[in-house]
Formats: sequence, C-alpha cells, structure tokens
Amino acid sequence: MSAHDPQYSMESHESVGFDEWVRLVGNRFVPLALSTGSPETFTGTIRTRTIGGICVTDIAASSHSVHRLSNAIRRDKNDHLKLSMQLEGTGLVMQDGRSAHLNPGDAAIYDTSRPYTLEYGGPMRSLVMLFPHSMLGLSASMVHTVTAARLAGDTGIGRVICPFMQHMAENLDQLEGVNGSRIMHSAFELITALLSSEIQATSTRDEHGVAFESVRMYIDSHLCDPDLNTDSIAKTHFISTRQLQYLFQEEGLTVSGYIRSRRLERCRIDLEDSALQERTVLQIAQAGGFVDLSHFSKLFKSTYGRTPREHRLAHLRAVALL
Repeated sequence: MSAHDPQYSMESHESVGFDEWVRLVGNRFVPLALSTGSPETFTGTIRTRTIGGICVTDIAASSHSVHRLSNAIRRDKNDHLKLSMQLEGTGLVMQDGRSAHLNPGDAAIYDTSRPYTLEYGGPMRSLVMLFPHSMLGLSASMVHTVTAARLAGDTGIGRVICPFMQHMAENLDQLEGVNGSRIMHSAFELITALLSSEIQATSTRDEHGVAFESVRMYIDSHLCDPDLNTDSIAKTHFISTRQLQYLFQEEGLTVSGYIRSRRLERCRIDLEDSALQERTVLQIAQAGGFVDLSHFSKLFKSTYGRTPREHRLAHLRAVALL
C-alpha cells in the first residue's frame, strides 16, 4: 500500500556491514549514535510499518549499542516516546538514572526528548514503536517515572499484553488499512494499562497524574456526545473549569484541543473503513461528536490536508489497487 497511501507504508531493508547500518538506522527515527565491537561482521535487518504516523519496527541485528546524545536533541521537535520489546536475545535500556535488563518478552519505554542508551551484547531482535506522547492515556509526569523500567512479560498483566505485542511483530505485513489502525489503537490501550500497572506497583503516582488520566479516559469514552466540553467535564469530575484547564496546561494541551484531535482521529479511521461506505460523511461526523458538517470538513482538511470526502475516496482507491 505504500505506493498509494504513505500513511500505511511497509518497507524492509537488510544491511551487511556496520557502516551501511549506520546510514540505514542512524537518522531513521531520531538522530542516534551507533557503535559495535565487530563492524566487519555486522549484519542487520529492519522491517518498518507506518500506520497513521506511528512507526512499528521489527529490528534484528548483531551486537551493538545505541546512544541518543543530548547535543542531537532538537527542542523544536514534538516529543515522541519509544516502546522497545525484546523478542530475541537480551538488551539493556538506560534513561533518567534507571536501567532495565530485558529478556525476551520484556519491554521498556523511553523518551526521545532526553538522552538514552540501548546496549545489546549479542545477536538481538526487538519490536520498537515510535509514537507521539499524546497517544498514551497518561500524563508526561507519570510516564517520566517509568522510563527505562522493566515491563515484565512473564508476570502480572504483562503475561497478557506482551504476547499481543509479540504477535504484532510477527505479523507486520497484516497491519494495513483501517484494520491496522484499529489494532494499533487497541495496542495503545494495552500499553497504557501496562504502564499504569508499573506506576501503581512502584507507588509513584502523583495527584496531578491520576486526575489527568481520569479526565482523559472520560473524554475518550464520551467523544460521541456533542455536548462534551470543558464545563460538562469539570462538573462531572467535581472540579472548576480553571482546575481542569490547569491539568491540561501542565501537559502542554488544552481541553478543547484534545477533544477535537481525538474526534478527528476517530472520524478519520471510520472514513477509511470500507465496511462503513454506506454511512455518509455527515453520519460519521455526527458519530464522532461533530454537529456541523462544514465545520468538521474545515477542521479535517486543516489537519489531514484534504477534505473528508477526498480522504475517503483516496483511501478506497488505494485499497482497490492492492
């Protein structure tokens, strides 16, 4: 689908020699410094699926290290997070004064806006997901407490969630179109649950983070309500509108902006779903909480670069060419 719809592209590369690997990976996601003790015999493969701006990558390589250096971090870029799940071999993730030793099935999350290090002492294979922080239903302050923490795949809810992520790595080719988008949204719900479990276990939850998480979950479950707004949300949570706005301000967001972005994302997925072709654009907009079609169309075009109808037609044409 990559030739017709770049939002759902799939690509694979193989490297023989470390210099080629550096060219292939060093600036692929964010600028990275790479090193290895065996450059002449180094080999690596990378398969990347892009789903609506989210990168899901299956990486297999010889022993090497990865460094996100402070002088390579640009502050004008939007913050992104990475989730790394160990599939084969072992790995070490270091950030924020913490380190996590990962065995197959374990995962760890780290923030690309701050320095980090990954070390692989032998042949390895990992699933790496790169995504905007806004995809998670957790505040930045909460996520900061669990960067480079081992998210165990053999205990607790990790025994349920981590196998799901492993199956994603094995089936990247199947994650395309609207079904891929829906699976990815399910994956982020599971990742949020996994991180929340770790936060609870380490007793590092803060009052602000708990309140913010509660409000976000409420918004996400009431997007279809056209009366969802700052006042109604504040009343439901027994706080003032000022307090509610402060919760989002601390995360670099606004209440209305968050509601709008989540509604648009839901409508985009429905527009791409061939099973919903019988629904009009107006019906999809209304199901997403938009009342005025003209207003929805303007917002959609300013966000995705084309009108809802143009987006639906382009996506359906791309699917028909597969």
